[in-house]
Amino acid sequence: MAKETEFVWEEFQNLSEDLQKFMEHILKKNYNFLVFSDPTWKPACDLFETATHFVILVELAGVSPQEVEVFAQGKKVVIKGERKDPSSLPKKSYYQMEISFGPFYREIDLPGEIRSDAVQARFRNGFLIVECLKKESQWERKIPIE
Repeated sequence: MAKETEFVWEEFQNLSEDLQKFMEHILKKNYNFLVFSDPTWKPACDLFETATHFVILVELAGVSPQEVEVFAQGKKVVIKGERKDPSSLPKKSYYQMEISFGPFYREIDLPGEIRSDAVQARFRNGFLIVECLKKESQWERKIPIE
């Protein structure tokens, strides 16, 4: 229940910040909404677990491994980097704009502690896959019976 309350509060905080930016934007009578976008973006990610690992799958199409940094400690993984705009054409008028470019940052809270010395990350088909080995107390192990 505490996690749900924390999530709701975080979403409310984000909404409040967005509304504040929007009001400042309108009061300046600047109707170009491209300026309104956040300077950093959050890539979509999935988090799941196996018997021994927490696995994070992050959608990072168009990003090279050299442009990404992954940090892990305790119950938290931070992924940050930048997706550069590959278009060399001048941008004058957009009809649709859904792809985010520029710096990104994602902080993922894991449901349990991990061994930060045993985290592995790799790219596959536009996805970053981060495998975090759970601390031994987090996963079930078979105990031999004498």
